[in-house]
Amino acid sequence: MQPEHDEIAFDWIRSGRTELEKSKTLDWAGNLVSHLMPPVFETYAKVLHRIDVHYDFIDKPLSAPENAILRVPSCEPLKSFVEGRRAESRGARVRWNELAELLNVPFAPTINHAWYRNKLQDPWCWPRLLRGPDDGYLSEEECQALVLTLKSAAGSEDCFFRFSDIPFYAPVNSGKAQLFRGTLDAVCEFQKERRLCFEYWWPSDQSWCVCSDYDLPFTIIGGRPNLVSALLLNKVLECVQVTPQTRIDVFAPMP
Repeated sequence: MQPEHDEIAFDWIRSGRTELEKSKTLDWAGNLVSHLMPPVFETYAKVLHRIDVHYDFIDKPLSAPENAILRVPSCEPLKSFVEGRRAESRGARVRWNELAELLNVPFAPTINHAWYRNKLQDPWCWPRLLRGPDDGYLSEEECQALVLTLKSAAGSEDCFFRFSDIPFYAPVNSGKAQLFRGTLDAVCEFQKERRLCFEYWWPSDQSWCVCSDYDLPFTIIGGRPNLVSALLLNKVLECVQVTPQTRIDVFAPMP
């Protein structure tokens, strides 16, 4: 993975994205896929970042008086769902579509975790029983699955990888490189070492694009139909097909 100090390779994304409108304007109608990447691809997919169950609040419960004083909700039916998964040894990962069925949430292209939280008795039920999804970050398993899918469906030529403009990374005036060039085989290990996920990946022929925006619990991918079909069929990645007009903000209404 080699640093690229000339940002010209990123210009097609920077100039091709729809300009982001401020949410305070009266005519604001939400943020769209086209605000993340140019609407030039035939098909698009949304990779929903991983969610895991955890048992800290189940294994170390508060007493009945403590629950009463703190007004801790029962968190049903989520609590029983989590307990049942452990009893059946179903592993830590829980799919978005499983939670959608449990909480009567439509598994639609505009789905976001705010829909789930709004269905719970208390917003704290989610962190008590679930971890994730991580904003702007693919797990190592998801990263590797995405790399294999990209290589099989779109080839393995050298690609560009760019970190976000967010102050947390702050490459400007810090001496840190923001844009890199390298192979898909190197991206997961490179991100693991940096403990930071690339915001954009794309090949030199611009035939596909990956965007993991730092503020979103999913990754958007644009490309040819065979790539999106492979993503939708992937056993590791949980995906839903979207379009450039699909809303990506947490205020998107439930259908």
